Amino acid sequence: MEPFITIDAHSFVLPLMQGFVGQREFTVATTEGHRPTRLDNPQESSEGRIVDETHETQAPGLDKRKFLLTLISRRSVKRPGLRYLRRGVDDEGNTANSVETEQILSDPDWDPVRNVYSHLQVRGSIPLYFSQSPYTFKPVPVLHHSPETNQLAFDRHFRNLSRKYGKIQAVSLIDKHAGEKKLGEQYEKYAQAMNQSGGIDGTQLGLEWFDFHNECRGMRFENVSRLVNSLESTLNEYSDTVVHNNTVIRGQTGIVRTNCMDCLDRTGVAQCAFGQWALERELKQEGINIDLGGDSSTQWFNTLWADNGDAISKQYSSTAALKGDYTRTRKRDYRGALNDLGLTLTRYFNNIVNDYFSQACIDYMLGNVSTQVFKEFATEMQTADPGISVQKLRQNAIDTSCRIVISEQSEEFLGGWTMLTPRQPNTLRTLPFEEAVLLLTDAAIYSCRFDWSIDKVLSFERIDLRSVTRINYGTYITSILTDTQTDQRGNVGLVIEYREGDANALRVNTRSLQSNVDTKTLDSNAPSSNEWDVYSWFKGTPHSTTRFIAFKALPLSNSVTQTRKSSITVSETDWVRSVCEEIERAMKTGEAQRPESNDQKEGAPSIIEASDIISLDDAKKRTGIFEHLVYDIKKLVWA
Repeated sequence: MEPFITIDAHSFVLPLMQGFVGQREFTVATTEGHRPTRLDNPQESSEGRIVDETHETQAPGLDKRKFLLTLISRRSVKRPGLRYLRRGVDDEGNTANSVETEQILSDPDWDPVRNVYSHLQVRGSIPLYFSQSPYTFKPVPVLHHSPETNQLAFDRHFRNLSRKYGKIQAVSLIDKHAGEKKLGEQYEKYAQAMNQSGGIDGTQLGLEWFDFHNECRGMRFENVSRLVNSLESTLNEYSDTVVHNNTVIRGQTGIVRTNCMDCLDRTGVAQCAFGQWALERELKQEGINIDLGGDSSTQWFNTLWADNGDAISKQYSSTAALKGDYTRTRKRDYRGALNDLGLTLTRYFNNIVNDYFSQACIDYMLGNVSTQVFKEFATEMQTADPGISVQKLRQNAIDTSCRIVISEQSEEFLGGWTMLTPRQPNTLRTLPFEEAVLLLTDAAIYSCRFDWSIDKVLSFERIDLRSVTRINYGTYITSILTDTQTDQRGNVGLVIEYREGDANALRVNTRSLQSNVDTKTLDSNAPSSNEWDVYSWFKGTPHSTTRFIAFKALPLSNSVTQTRKSSITVSETDWVRSVCEEIERAMKTGEAQRPESNDQKEGAPSIIEASDIISLDDAKKRTGIFEHLVYDIKKLVWA
């Protein structure tokens, strides 16, 4: 559609919206002869009640006025996806399950002489990097990345909101105890830091932490009125938008942003309460005092908001919203609790089975990834988050590793790369492979095991360049279960052979004073396995002092980079060969600076060899029935 939009050929573009649209016409009976009040004097009003014209005849002394209430929810296409697969914020400040809800009060015929009122609310996930495992009923949120990275995304999110809506009052409904407490405290911490640094263009961000489950314990969800009452002055300040004779005579100056963990069930109840407050206020400005909470004839209002909550919930969690019985009837009993239990079990099944492939389809349909996403899904049974820049994460890991592991100031940093490496050192195929950081200085090679969730180095091995004896690069097939894994051009790696010595070191982040680890001890503690424990082209005794470390290149292109029109022309083989040449060049430069080695090293052959590390035939021989069985079960469950 982009070419048509660019040339303003809008007749060829069909706008689509995901969310909810609902309408209800209602009649309010007031004292006969009463006229609407001015907007600046809403105190002049009369008591009114909503009537059902299908059953009630015209009563003497009553004046009936008709209204139309429209509820529209618009789901954002930024950071789209399903419940546990899209949480928190992305690099651009977009949050998961972001929905704008507009409540419009108007004349049924949209008569421009009568006022049209519009009240906006938004919901969205907590704007921090966090995730939750779908494999437990009450997963504890896990925060990711550094405080600086989180603060940057946090600030960007609220500045984006402010540019669109004005002032912001954030409302958090998560628990102040147990698993949700830590995330709520971080939310407060980053909000305070933002306000201390000047807020949003000089305006303070409001944050109200309302512990929904504690305040409404015992199924007393009507206690959410305490939240509305506490924010009444803010709501009055933000007001709403009023249109008269097709002219905006008043604009909404701010917005309430509500969230819980899923931004579904608790958020739906709270937004319904804010919507009720807005409707009562707007009717009062029309000269009608009415209590929507105590009037039994306003059941349709609750139903409208409950339908809205169900629609949003189905789009994010594949089930209707919990607590829907209260939203519809303003009552809560054991039947509603049992219904919520059934919905929870359905959500649990969808979260761990159906959502992974659905997420890949959503990303593809919205143009965030290419068709390669389905190849990635066939390999991993899940896909990467296109809203998180993998390139930025990997570069940050390289920078962090440099600061921590290169302790000698005399060492010059030459290059850094992220690659896959076997789980156990001195092996070629111990699964699962881990993404590690490879650093090169003018004196050593560093292999760093990295914790990507908290941006910390777990351990690193330092290999002195003088101890390196051979570098081999070539085909590195570690699995034959999918076509992508058997592609010999895309599965390439390198192996560095080196001699043990005092100049080499292995350090582990034990969070104690002792960090040195003996490589022999590490090898002896490794689980026994017949999977490629011996590198066949290394000759020596069982007690040889020669060791090796293996790295496998990550795919240079993926489903996300393809949609961004990246100009990647180099192959994985060429890229790996360039890394090997960088290492050899650093070794030769170091040797040239040692006068005693010039005569004996001049004209020495290259230590780089091109040969298969694990060929396709060897990989087929080593892949057992059990691996095939496990993969087939995964396909049966997730594909």
